[in-house]
Amino acid sequence: MDHSTLSSDPASAGLAARRFAAALAHEALLEQTARLEATLTGGLEALLAVEQALDLAWPSAAPACELIWATEAAPEALRLRAFDGAGRLLLAKVYPDQALKHG
Repeated sequence: MDHSTLSSDPASAGLAARRFAAALAHEALLEQTARLEATLTGGLEALLAVEQALDLAWPSAAPACELIWATEAAPEALRLRAFDGAGRLLLAKVYPDQALKHG
């Protein structure tokens, strides 16, 4: 399995972050989100693309975002989680490299 797409391609990583924000919006959870956690295996540019996509997804100020740049290989290229103000998990998504290879 080729693990170079999402983790090394900033555009794919940004797309995954936009998909995550869209899923939050679809569930009416954008305004309840107080903290985001993004864990990415791969390049720093892809991590920064995730941060930018998440910042742009919120109509008002984006919630606090914890970015974790994983240095060890993992089955998923990107893991995103959203929490409310009390620390309860609102939504979690995992994006493997293969999931975004074809759009």
